[in-house]
Amino acid sequence: MITFDETNLDDPQFIGIVSTILNTAVTRHHPRDVYVVEIDHCFDRKWQKFSGKALGLIGTWNKKLVVPPFDPRRVVNQRYFCSDMSRSPSYSLASARPLHIEQAGGDSPQRRLAQTSQSGIFLWYSGETTKTDQASVLLYQIDAGVTSDWYASFAKSGQWKLNKVRGISRRALEDMIDPAPTVGIEQIVGPERGKFVL
Repeated sequence: MITFDETNLDDPQFIGIVSTILNTAVTRHHPRDVYVVEIDHCFDRKWQKFSGKALGLIGTWNKKLVVPPFDPRRVVNQRYFCSDMSRSPSYSLASARPLHIEQAGGDSPQRRLAQTSQSGIFLWYSGETTKTDQASVLLYQIDAGVTSDWYASFAKSGQWKLNKVRGISRRALEDMIDPAPTVGIEQIVGPERGKFVL
């Protein structure tokens, strides 16, 4: 299981939701690389597939996933985990180059995800969640050149609730947040109904 470092600015319930999402994705897909990046505060859905600004003025979005061009000063922390294939699905904290670097706006579309990993999950989540009632998560996945991506926002009214989603169905994300305890268990139907086998 991949664990998160909390600060006194992180709401424990939201960190729990993000941790569950990440660990569910990792368990389902077994990527080699896992990057987890905390961004200083809530970010909106425009960051999904965002690749920067042309001529410093016009926002551009790229069909091929690139590292979202967050200002590196917004990065609270980055953690990288690498799978130990000999003891799969074990992951170890390791060192990695920062995903977010100072660069000219025109360079952002060139930083494709596939240059960082061929088998990876990249998750960005918002920090300072003790101070706000809004939060967000962005997840990119790559496997042998095939990519997927989604964005979700959350709102807090006593408890954190899923707000808006893009690139994933609400039901699929709810299943990631609250995975069924019987995953991998098949229920027998018919005369032996009620029995379960692994």
